[in-house]
Amino acid sequence: MTDHPKTGLGDVLAHVVNCDHDGEEPDLSGGRRVEYVVTGIRGVLVDAHAVEDPTKKYVSPAAVLAQNLKTEVGSLLGCHFSCRVVPGNPGTFFVDFQMAPEPGTSV
Repeated sequence: MTDHPKTGLGDVLAHVVNCDHDGEEPDLSGGRRVEYVVTGIRGVLVDAHAVEDPTKKYVSPAAVLAQNLKTEVGSLLGCHFSCRVVPGNPGTFFVDFQMAPEPGTSV
């Protein structure tokens, strides 16, 4: 068990919205590019897993992923995309989304 206090998502969002960050912006320059495939849509959420390691999951609101990929929600199922995964504080940041060619297709 850790000594860190538990912070709810609402608390984090309130901090981001109401806080003067004064140079506290996260450094998003690192990380590595990971390719994902969308495996399911549950209500408003989309489930994806890393192509190279299916145990690495990505869950997001479908509308947000569609906006990041500049596509329609209806075309997400089965699509391949990549993004940079950047460890940060708090949590992990997913940035620089790009559609990826599906396996077996030529670019």
